[in-house]
Amino acid sequence: MGRRGMAVVGVVLGLLVSAGCGPGDDEGGGLPTLGPESSGQPTSASTTPGETTASPTTGSSSGGPPNTIAVHRRKVVAASTSDKAAADAFIKYIEVRLTAYHKVQVDLDALGKTATGDALNAVRSDVAGLRSRGQHTVGEVWVDVPKVTARGSAATLTSCMVNTTVDVDAKGKPLSAPKPFYNITSTLQLGGGKVWLVKTIKFGGDSPCH
Repeated sequence: MGRRGMAVVGVVLGLLVSAGCGPGDDEGGGLPTLGPESSGQPTSASTTPGETTASPTTGSSSGGPPNTIAVHRRKVVAASTSDKAAADAFIKYIEVRLTAYHKVQVDLDALGKTATGDALNAVRSDVAGLRSRGQHTVGEVWVDVPKVTARGSAATLTSCMVNTTVDVDAKGKPLSAPKPFYNITSTLQLGGGKVWLVKTIKFGGDSPCH
């Protein structure tokens, strides 16, 4: 993901894919340099208060980072079933987004089921940028959702991501060092089918996740 934007034992949503790309930075757009965005299909896991997964081992193997992308669910705190559903939808969006950055290709069906408005348009714009530069995203993110509030058809959420993703060139060479943490705020809305869709996403800081 380059610009976009992602230790406790817990549930891991493993998304290992071996191709892809992506950058991005904006409200509802790419993980600001979550490093290269990733792709892959995560295994579903239930979200419960305090649920966590192992953190990343810092650094990459010699010879450059593996050409894969992965999104891991770490700690999610949800007080209600609606809060949980919103948090799950947010994590799924991150998976779809990073997958697009990694493959440098947008799955419009998957994206339309997880995002709307700025959050949707940012992914399309980021992927177009990656493609034009001959880049893609690789790496992993570990996602915490310490706070989510769903009320009626709207939800707000804060997230912290531990990140090793970076954008790489056609030869797999990283274009920059990965940003270790992302502090994120996001808004979601209920779609017509009563499915939570990420509407905006903003990367605001880089404080360590706790």
